[in-house]
Amino acid sequence: MTNFIGFENLEKIDYKTIRGEETRCHFCKNLCIRTFIDLKVNGDKKRYIIATCDKGEVETKEELKKLISEKNKLKEKYPNFVEIANKLLFQSYRPPKVVKEEGILNFFRRKKLEKLKNTIVGIPRVLNIYSYAPFFRTYFEALGVKKVVFSDFTSEELYRRGSKRGSIDPCFPSKVAIAHVHNLLFEKKGVNLIFFPCIRTLSGDIYKAEGHWACPTVAATPEVVKASFTKERDEFNERGVIYLNPVLDFEDEELLERQLYKVFNPLFGITKKENREAIREGFKALKNYKETLRNKAREVLERLEKEGKVGIVLLGRPYHNDPGINHEILDEINKKGYPVFTIESLPRDESILYKIFKRDLEEGRIEHPMDIRDVWKKCYSENSSMKVWAAKYVARHPNLAGLDISSFRCGHDAPIYSLIEDILQETGTPYFTFHELDENKPSGSIKIRVETMDYFLKVYEQEVLR
Repeated sequence: MTNFIGFENLEKIDYKTIRGEETRCHFCKNLCIRTFIDLKVNGDKKRYIIATCDKGEVETKEELKKLISEKNKLKEKYPNFVEIANKLLFQSYRPPKVVKEEGILNFFRRKKLEKLKNTIVGIPRVLNIYSYAPFFRTYFEALGVKKVVFSDFTSEELYRRGSKRGSIDPCFPSKVAIAHVHNLLFEKKGVNLIFFPCIRTLSGDIYKAEGHWACPTVAATPEVVKASFTKERDEFNERGVIYLNPVLDFEDEELLERQLYKVFNPLFGITKKENREAIREGFKALKNYKETLRNKAREVLERLEKEGKVGIVLLGRPYHNDPGINHEILDEINKKGYPVFTIESLPRDESILYKIFKRDLEEGRIEHPMDIRDVWKKCYSENSSMKVWAAKYVARHPNLAGLDISSFRCGHDAPIYSLIEDILQETGTPYFTFHELDENKPSGSIKIRVETMDYFLKVYEQEVLR
């Protein structure tokens, strides 16, 4: 399939290029100068506009309104679940208060509860917080803190303002954590407690895995960040802010309960029962988040199957939801009319999983739909294991394509690059990569890559799905 007009028609093309004040775009404050290319082929005239954004691709306000309306309809039909997840992740789930003040309270308990009610908790929007934000926010709100705020999403400006204290060598997602804590400390009014836990193990989704460990660099980052703000002088103490970075294990809920109680009983005077109930509310919110996300994703996936369309699955780590970490690559893909799924959004209803992995189960290659030991026996790193599982899911669904995103110097991604590629190539599944991403955003290269992906997927839809 090609749209090439042929060499004979190519020789007959007459064109004119215009670039100057008359091509300046006035649809936003940037006032960019565009390039107009007027083509004339066999008497047919057509104008192409080269602009820095979608708004600049039209010339009149009426055309702009129509363009925005069409894009909104397309986005509603084929949404970007990275964007949806980011809204659901950080919203309040309005839990009931579990700390009761009735009855006779001793002096010290009353003082600590007063401190609890006046606490504004700041949480950096980084790393595995993208897996557990609903839990943490709900836990604190159930205890009755005054407010929970998150740092802003990563941006070039945020990184530039806050990253001068030190650096964390391995990867940008860890390195930018310093800037996020700076954002909470100096730019979020009233924050008097920064909570940045060292999450050591994650909730285990993979069947019979050897472990559910978090990346050690990610787990240790809160401690390195603490050193960045306290080595020369204690900037937390100077601003009257408590910095807490306890080690937490989500793999073992009983251990997690003890870990959180050890931190917040001395600080706020909460009882074991209150701590347990707040944790229960936290997990309830986390479950609510996942169910809401997957229910919406199931509807979109069923629509793709009916219409013979393809969707993109982001094979990344939780923090690749951050637009400043993924460089808005997913937004560019979504603008082309493809829904973008996250690993967390992939429907996991028993009927769907057993349908997708039916052949593997019947042939005895796996014992359970969440089993990846047929391709990756040493599955001890949870986020790596989930990428491998999602690749298997995509490879077995004809309406899905894989997009593997990884950050520069990711030691856990490097061993599974070829594995993910092999899994997807075995079934002829469309597969694209954006590896070694760092703080530099190559906007031009991203646009070219996305245009290429769009062309390939259109061919795939016409030749394979219809």
